[in-house]
Amino acid sequence: MIAVNEHIERRLAELPALPGVYIMKNAQGKIIYIGKAKVLKNRVRSYFDGSEHNGHRAATLMLPFIRDIEWIITESESEALILEANLIRKHTPKYNVLLKDDKHFPYLAFSVHEPFPRLFLSRSVRKDGCQYFGPYMNSRMIGQLQDIASRLFQIRECSMKLPLVKPARPCLNYHIGRCSAPCAGLISEEDYRRAVQQTQMLLNGKRDDLIATWEQEMLAASEALDFETAKKKRDAIQALQATGIHQKTDVTDPNVCVDVLSLRRNGTLSAAVVFEYRNGVLCGRRHYRLECKLEEDETEIFRQMIVQWYMDVDFIPGEIATDVALPEESEMLMQTLAERAHHKVSFTNPQRGEKLGFLKLASANADMILVEMRSEVQKYSEIDQSVFELQKVLGLKNTPFRIECVDISHLSGTNTVASLVAFKNGRPDKSNYRKFIIKTVSGVDDFASMREVMTRRIRRLEEEGTPMPDLWVCDGGKGQVDATMQILKELGHDQDLPLIGLAKRLEEIVFPDDRKSIVLHRTSSALKLLQNARDEAHRFAITYQRSKRKKDLEVEWLKIPGVGHETRVKILSKYKSAESFMEAPLEDIQDLLGKVRGSRLREQVAEYCAK
Repeated sequence: MIAVNEHIERRLAELPALPGVYIMKNAQGKIIYIGKAKVLKNRVRSYFDGSEHNGHRAATLMLPFIRDIEWIITESESEALILEANLIRKHTPKYNVLLKDDKHFPYLAFSVHEPFPRLFLSRSVRKDGCQYFGPYMNSRMIGQLQDIASRLFQIRECSMKLPLVKPARPCLNYHIGRCSAPCAGLISEEDYRRAVQQTQMLLNGKRDDLIATWEQEMLAASEALDFETAKKKRDAIQALQATGIHQKTDVTDPNVCVDVLSLRRNGTLSAAVVFEYRNGVLCGRRHYRLECKLEEDETEIFRQMIVQWYMDVDFIPGEIATDVALPEESEMLMQTLAERAHHKVSFTNPQRGEKLGFLKLASANADMILVEMRSEVQKYSEIDQSVFELQKVLGLKNTPFRIECVDISHLSGTNTVASLVAFKNGRPDKSNYRKFIIKTVSGVDDFASMREVMTRRIRRLEEEGTPMPDLWVCDGGKGQVDATMQILKELGHDQDLPLIGLAKRLEEIVFPDDRKSIVLHRTSSALKLLQNARDEAHRFAITYQRSKRKKDLEVEWLKIPGVGHETRVKILSKYKSAESFMEAPLEDIQDLLGKVRGSRLREQVAEYCAK
């Protein structure tokens, strides 16, 4: 028996011989582990009797921190399983297997809520009325699908809000056959919707059905002597067949509904992939990243997580095929899922046939995710600790590995420019510094200038499919932060792009919501990181603004009536300043510009220099 204090001994003696959930807490009263038991008394006491049969490292990792034990009695082990899953999701204890949706993989979003939907890449699934397809393993597949949607279905690529009040002029995509130009009113909403439905068929994996539909339309057009339409259908069929996108993931039996689940673990890291087959077609994939502080094996992870995986899904299939050795409680797990699904649910370990092939595919995906997770952990040693402190003091959901900061610079409203600096892992990432010449603002209007910069920056990130920064830093107080947040709302990124401001007077950190501003100690590494980002943006902007102003001033002496662009270029090719022009022999100037013109211009520049 492991030595425990009097309070733990008393709690162990009070444990009932009933099914339920046990909750372990540390000295601060924080929940560190939640488990379920068929017999609470036997299960919880087994942690402290020194036996080796538990199958995990709880005795060495968790037990030294346990200071209290609570429990909740249930009527059955099945009820305890569901309660355990709900409590783990609510409290996310340190030593439980923690489930995280993997948002790394890209999705294709279809804005079906719009009159003329568009297809675009998204790094996350939002409740914005769009239809999401994926996730896909890489952006190359998304690019190929977007290309097909443009070439075969003429789905628009632009982000314009349609329909327009006044029809616009069609862009180049229309003229090269990659868009039906709904912006110009050249296609009806009904015809465009038909193209959208066919695109959805392709994205849902119904490529063969789509080809069959086109073949029927081609034959019908041919019989009606509409050979032009028939030729278009034939070309579309050939183009789709040449894409290489096949339904290799389809199951031979068109009625089968099965989930294929693969788990991989390395130390405290684990990855899971679930392929969802419905009516014989692969219609969905789910990727999870798991934290296993006690380094449980795959069987234990499967036991802990299987109910959490299926807690919120709309449909539970009758079969769950997995490469994990089934736990002893598999019968109870299947019964629990069957009660939720209202039909029989079984676990299988395929050894041959199609399902084994799909399981190998899921396994390869899980291996790839696990490799990425390990590489990310290795990179943590390269990350400045100020990044993690900044996440803590700001209460950020995600670690701010990528920080961007913008600064506006001008001279009395002229030569307005902006700089954007990026910090990666707490250090300047100069390859991602950007300069902006403000094009739409005249005079002193920092808010309008910021609007232009952020719009251009965010639109570029969206077009490139690059994730948004983890934190956006604004140079200023509450007014500037609220104004910047308004810009983010207009651009639709107020939820996924955290924003703070750093006011110079007290180095006060300001939030856009109702949270009170905070002042960090002047030695705080998090504060120094924010100051570095702000000061670097200011330095970069001032340097750019000065260089631009210098270039303008360099040719100020040539802004003389009668001196055109070609003459100015000819002079500057030989004389870089007014001083060098005046010091040059008059004969050289006359040879360059002509005798009369050279003499007159020499006199005009002399008058300019005398002012």
